[in-house]
Amino acid sequence: QHEGAAAFARGVYVAIRNPIAHELGDELKEHEALEQLAAFSLLARWVDDATVETAV
Repeated sequence: QHEGAAAFARGVYVAIRNPIAHELGDELKEHEALEQLAAFSLLARWVDDATVETAV
């Protein structure tokens, strides 16, 4: 699960956040924005539900 969440986080950062931050004048269609918010929402829920384990 950890590896999957990490890969998903890298993916949404590169595929969603990076292009929007670097392209001027591009507007998202409403359904595209909602889909992208859903992806980040899922990632945020995974992070929120995670527990930190320390090595002994």
